[in-house]
Amino acid sequence: MFYKTQEEIMKNWDKSIAKPLCSVICYSYNHKDFIEQALDSFLEQQTNFPFEVIIHDDCSTDGTDKIIKEYEKKYPKIIKAMYESENQYSKGKNGNYFVGTMHKMAGKYIAFCESDDYWNDVNKLQIQVDFLENDKEEKFVACYHHCDMIDSNGNKIDFNFCTKDGTGDDMQKLRIWLPYRCVCYRNVIDFFEPNLKYYLPKILNGDTFLWTLLGKYGCVKFLPQIKPAVYRLHQGGIWAGLDKEEQLMTHIKSFMNFSFYYSKIGDYDLAGYFLMKSINHCMEVDSVKVNLKDLKPIIKQMLINGYLGNGSLKLAFYIAFPRFHLFIRSIENWVKQKKNKSNT
Repeated sequence: MFYKTQEEIMKNWDKSIAKPLCSVICYSYNHKDFIEQALDSFLEQQTNFPFEVIIHDDCSTDGTDKIIKEYEKKYPKIIKAMYESENQYSKGKNGNYFVGTMHKMAGKYIAFCESDDYWNDVNKLQIQVDFLENDKEEKFVACYHHCDMIDSNGNKIDFNFCTKDGTGDDMQKLRIWLPYRCVCYRNVIDFFEPNLKYYLPKILNGDTFLWTLLGKYGCVKFLPQIKPAVYRLHQGGIWAGLDKEEQLMTHIKSFMNFSFYYSKIGDYDLAGYFLMKSINHCMEVDSVKVNLKDLKPIIKQMLINGYLGNGSLKLAFYIAFPRFHLFIRSIENWVKQKKNKSNT
């Protein structure tokens, strides 16, 4: 349990700011061995503005929720917890839309950190919020800093995280990869927009999807003066718990749903871009099993948006899935015949 009282944490806060200026969003599930380190790293932040911690526990079974309740009791003005009676992640698209709810609750800026990761710099929030507040023209929608990776035993793992500025286009097309626990961003996305609310629960790679969404609103700035946050790689983590084939299939399906979303909102450039990324991932590893059920949405998207008129994309799809090529072409011809009849 963190040693400072609630009053000690809040003593330098600007009393003229009525609501939290920055919200720390934290997802938690069965992290009893890590949750205190994460919460302590949030509470040790030294700021001149009010901040809050919005934490969602997805029906932990190992006592994580009990630890959160102890912190919530000691810091009621700072920690705001949401508890589930059933695990929502396992329900997929039928689970509670807690991501949207947390963003709606949040303040002007959002910093994210999962409950098995933690921060290492007590000035992190102050530096990031100051940068975004001083960006009067709002050229930058987000800023981030260094990240370290460790294994379950605390040993450092060599990994080259991104350490450069990026344009909005870089973010939208994922040419820059941002470590989630290091980012602070403007709360500008309407997570209850119908198309976004429909597609987001289908996507496991929610962080990469967030970067594509934020890219519409500006650039991202790298702040080297902040000490690295820590990403803990362990078998209890959602991503680390998948084998390489499962991770690849997750990317394939996520990029497919990115494409569907952007098609729905009329951004056909990004729709085509992510459809191609999905197909490219299908072609990466021969051993990956992509069944017809997985292919049907890709085929439908191609037919709806005319992607099969793109020669290079058509060739890529033919190489990846030759036995479906003639079938797709026959459907496309049938659709054209139907259109011709309706126009006569």
